[in-house]
Amino acid sequence: MSTLFVIPTPIGNLKDITYRAVEVLQSINVILSEDTRMTLKLLGLLEIDSKNKKLIKYFDHNETGKVAEIMSMLDAGIDIGIVSDAGTPLINDPGYKLLRAVRKISHKIEVLPGATSITTALVASGLPPDKFSFIGYLPRKAGELTRLLNAIRETNAIIKSTYIAFESPHRLVKSIEIMRSLYADKAEIAICKELTKMHEEVHTGVVSELLETLKKDKYAGKGEIVILINLNSKNG
Repeated sequence: MSTLFVIPTPIGNLKDITYRAVEVLQSINVILSEDTRMTLKLLGLLEIDSKNKKLIKYFDHNETGKVAEIMSMLDAGIDIGIVSDAGTPLINDPGYKLLRAVRKISHKIEVLPGATSITTALVASGLPPDKFSFIGYLPRKAGELTRLLNAIRETNAIIKSTYIAFESPHRLVKSIEIMRSLYADKAEIAICKELTKMHEEVHTGVVSELLETLKKDKYAGKGEIVILINLNSKNG
């Protein structure tokens, strides 16, 4: 019986790779990845020989078409691993269609635990961690973001939660300005940037405080961003 391995990779610090992930990457000969160049670089840094490994590009736009090809390899007894550019595969990344297809047949699935910016940011933020909701990337359009933020407020009245989202750095200030227009200072926000990397930053406070911080930060438009919103703080 062949196995599909779901393999988390570091979100920044290379030392966050697990022993088990390294062991699996060494043992398998087929790896599915969003960006094969990044995966080859990771294998090199981990001193894993990639000469006899087949790397297959697997991303949003080819996911459906690749499933049959991958299933054929599993049927032939080939173990396969799937990785994302950073973090745990399938979390805001392609892969769930493949996993659902594999689960319908007799092949084995092994999901390795490992790095993810979602729970790392939640703990680092200091916001209530007992209930949290991940909502993916914030919408690009102001109207859609406004509707989402209003929906968060309505949902939070029923189930109080900390909301976690990804945001592009160049849209960060605009998104926070929209939050200020809707929430005033009744929400506590955390902005986590470059988690586990050399220039990691975690800023927390009410919306107006964070806006002032961002406007003074000449690097605000750079880095990978996780935003957390909590409407249940002492400010709410």
